[in-house]
Amino acid sequence: MRWRVVLGGLVGLLLPLPLIFLLSALLQPKQPEMHHEGKRVSPVLDTEERTRRETYRRECGTSQECEPPLGCVFDARISAWYCTDSQCATDAECLEDQRCQRIATEGDGPLVRFCVPVGRRKEGERCYELPGTKDAACAAGLVCAGQGGWCARPCGLDVSGTCPEGFSCVGTALEPVCLPTCEEKGCPTGQQCVRHEEGGSACAEVYGTPCQQTPCPETQECDVDQIPEQPGKVWMVCRERCGEGLPACSEGKVCDGWRCKPACTPQEATGCGEGYRCEKRRPGRPYACQPDW
Repeated sequence: MRWRVVLGGLVGLLLPLPLIFLLSALLQPKQPEMHHEGKRVSPVLDTEERTRRETYRRECGTSQECEPPLGCVFDARISAWYCTDSQCATDAECLEDQRCQRIATEGDGPLVRFCVPVGRRKEGERCYELPGTKDAACAAGLVCAGQGGWCARPCGLDVSGTCPEGFSCVGTALEPVCLPTCEEKGCPTGQQCVRHEEGGSACAEVYGTPCQQTPCPETQECDVDQIPEQPGKVWMVCRERCGEGLPACSEGKVCDGWRCKPACTPQEATGCGEGYRCEKRRPGRPYACQPDW
């Protein structure tokens, strides 16, 4: 009889184990899946998984401020940075005339997938990775990639002749693509050949501090801003990072959108310099000199 009691006890102990393993797997945080080119891609989380993450849809400056498997993206539809997972897995989940597109996140985070319009912008034109309309989105066969957003065709880094004249194959956070370059041809008078972080360059009129020609102090970085609506203009500044856990801004500057910017008052219309204006990015933010776009 004793062996039956022992056997019954062992069975009673072992029966819950599959349930324990199942619950453990369900509670385990989802990690980014691997894309075929070795890039991490955030999965689509369910409502409960999103709720468990404190940083979900929170404002961010880099993906390091987001809990895995979230990444920090800029959403041009609402003009904001926030932490998010993928919102689709295949084109079939998107509306007609949309595609489920991989998007690079800020600061070496995972790629995320969003439904974006199949647009009208041609190769070499500026774009938004998360556009609100077709007018700011790339045409079929092109992706929005590279720092600042370029409509580009994918290419092979080790394959010659995959890009047209005036373009070069560059490895970006999304994938290798053909980006425009102006370093050999030069630019018209009044414009500079502006280099971009992930490679590629374009002629543009520069507002602010031309920090690619005049280096910034060691503690600062040269920041280049632009928007697709004004392709021939860029705004440069020596960037000071700010926010939680970072030093306070220097005198005369305020922290806005994780950057220290010159403080201003609306009454001093010319206090910000050419190409800038004094405004709040949104209610609750301080007045600061912002690019005039």
